[in-house]
Amino acid sequence: MKSVLTMKYPSSWHGEMWREAAPCGNGTVGALVYGGTDREIILLNHTALWRGGHVMELPDVHDSLAEIRRLLDDNRPDLAEGVLSNALRQAGYQAKRTVPFPLCDIRINRLSNLPIFGYRRKIFLDRAEVVVGWREGDANFTRSTFISRADGLCYVKLSCDKPGQISISAGLDIHDPETMQENLIQNRSDAIRGSYACYAAANQSVYKPADGDYGAVLRIIPTRGTVTDDGKLFTLTDADEVLLVTGVFVGEERESGWNRTQAALAACPDYDTAMEAHLPLHRALYEGTEFTISDTDTSVEEMLLDAYGNGASNELMESMYAYGRYLFICSTDKPGTTGMPTHLIGLWNGTYRCFWAFHMFNVNFEMIYWQALSGNLPELLRTALDYVESQMDGYRENARKLWGCRGIWINSVNTPESGRSAAMNNHIINWTTGAGWVAQHFYDYYRYTGDVEYLREHALPFMKEAAEFFEDFLYIGKDGKYEFSPSVSPENVPLNVSRDLGSRSEVTKNAAMDVAITRELLTNLLEGARLCGMYEEKLPVWEKMLTLLPEYRFNADGSLKEWIHDFYEDQNSHRHHSHVYGVFPGHSINRMSPEYDAFVKAEDNRLAYGLKAQSSWSAVYMAGVNARMGRGDISHLVLSEMLRTCLMGNLFTVHNDWRRTGSLSCDDFQIAPFQIDANIGFTAIVNEMLVGCADGTIRLLPALPTQWKSGEIKNVRTVGGWLVSIRWNEDGAKAKIRGGWAASAKVCCGDGWRFADGSTEKEITGDGTIVNLCRVQSDA
Repeated sequence: MKSVLTMKYPSSWHGEMWREAAPCGNGTVGALVYGGTDREIILLNHTALWRGGHVMELPDVHDSLAEIRRLLDDNRPDLAEGVLSNALRQAGYQAKRTVPFPLCDIRINRLSNLPIFGYRRKIFLDRAEVVVGWREGDANFTRSTFISRADGLCYVKLSCDKPGQISISAGLDIHDPETMQENLIQNRSDAIRGSYACYAAANQSVYKPADGDYGAVLRIIPTRGTVTDDGKLFTLTDADEVLLVTGVFVGEERESGWNRTQAALAACPDYDTAMEAHLPLHRALYEGTEFTISDTDTSVEEMLLDAYGNGASNELMESMYAYGRYLFICSTDKPGTTGMPTHLIGLWNGTYRCFWAFHMFNVNFEMIYWQALSGNLPELLRTALDYVESQMDGYRENARKLWGCRGIWINSVNTPESGRSAAMNNHIINWTTGAGWVAQHFYDYYRYTGDVEYLREHALPFMKEAAEFFEDFLYIGKDGKYEFSPSVSPENVPLNVSRDLGSRSEVTKNAAMDVAITRELLTNLLEGARLCGMYEEKLPVWEKMLTLLPEYRFNADGSLKEWIHDFYEDQNSHRHHSHVYGVFPGHSINRMSPEYDAFVKAEDNRLAYGLKAQSSWSAVYMAGVNARMGRGDISHLVLSEMLRTCLMGNLFTVHNDWRRTGSLSCDDFQIAPFQIDANIGFTAIVNEMLVGCADGTIRLLPALPTQWKSGEIKNVRTVGGWLVSIRWNEDGAKAKIRGGWAASAKVCCGDGWRFADGSTEKEITGDGTIVNLCRVQSDA
């Protein structure tokens, strides 16, 4: 698996240099290394640093539901969409979300004017370390940075192969005032205390409001040389080497934070010793799975240039797999730490007015955590699930006061100050199945780990409350089946609503996705409750609910209707693939299902419009759908186009191809906000293409693309806890399946493969089963 990404340029995104900086992190603190030689900026972020926000009691407006339903019954979604949000505003509700923002910069200026040659900026993915190197005259300089998982400190070492060549000024400062649109930093102070530089500011936030200061302390440790200071910055001349170690604090009075952090820095080890303590903690996570399809080693710039001309190379695909795993690990800490779930831009934010910096529960949050289980990182999923559980009181209040229902309702836009609804966009506040989708992750945690205690004490109670919402929310329609009203197929507007009503309303009835999520929730809940002997009195209720869910409906061309209601017409030119949820990421529909062909046709209708409507994250979603359908070449094509058009110079994914250089333009966006879900989701989809297991059957090479002639995937976790490794080439493949918590597993081959004994299906037991696969020769 690719372990080093090499860049030949420093960050160069004009006006927002942070966007192409090199990331590292320990799950709680993140750093962006810009890579300048004469002037370096290392931007620090902390997972718990969120500013602003306004929390207030949610008014009880559930009486508005009757009016919404009346208007939807009259086929007036254009009038129904604003009823709930207007009721909240009329009741004086003015909640406002918090926003993450940068903590500070480590600034390093060099005292030299000689030309620079041989520049390289490298991210060592297996070390979570960024190394910048260059040549100046006959001297070679190196600057290395990492954030330790052992002690939480940021280590920066500057060295040279010639003695006495390190001359710098260094210190802490407000983040990048040159590009900051307005000064939002309050009560800032800094000071030099001996060999320590201290920085702090006040944070007015409803999230952790007590002792609202935050800050950092930097210690300078030179090898030889002379250190002076001007009360703000250190100046070091003629040193052989220098170590800068920085600790940060959030939500603590500044003097206390300074003193505590300074004490920690006083005992810090040298760079190499700190790395020795950090490495096993990082590698235990990073090396959990491996994916190899290339043996080349070129720079990021060369890979991107080649991708534009020829499509994504195997090397770029392999690099993105490793990078997606790396970013996920570096931005998520284990349960019980100060870490929180990875949100839409992870731990790498360089602006004070973040675009989409929140947890988005209508696909993006879920996508970020798709790789946690298949990628053999279940503990990182627990961090996200623990976070969701911490906001249950807010979810209950939402259900009761917005809808008059028991149970829980999750606003799909979420930030950490409260689980109460804050975003009042009509398509957000009228979507009701967010808790149902998250419930899939709760139940899958059990399915992959076998942790029955977690199932009993966490997953089932969450799922029960998600189901109780639908017990109250759903009602019987004229056809004797449940009505989902209001209902939203996220962000999509029915064709006739825009054409005939001149409206952009996404508020409808009976979106296929809502039905699929509810069916999955009830099915999993019944299975889990029976396994644990829980909720016996509720089993008949949930069984009856399953029989009352509306059946899927189909268009004249045989495709699945996106809305199970005659009034609404499908809009196929759209980036969401919500209606095919039953196939992916759900697993209620498979090749044996009578509706399967209709789901395939629905996805084909999306593909028929090309990729013009797609974004980076939706391309990843589309690749996942097609991987689940066994169409690896389509998955590869879509991923390749995303990599060709939606990457920055540090391989961060942006939302869309704003330059209009390819087909993945997502035309309603004129800008390209950075969001990390496509980066992280990419890794999950590669796992899906090579090892499938959604319905409990392990599928070997279910969607192997033609372009991946040979390669290896190691230690993909499946349902049942099995670890699957496969090596393949043009002649055949060998898979090793190591024991899980389940007693046995059914294993089958993807299309174009069979087992060496001629069979296409096996049942395995025990540990270390090895099976050989052969390619099936086509008639052509």
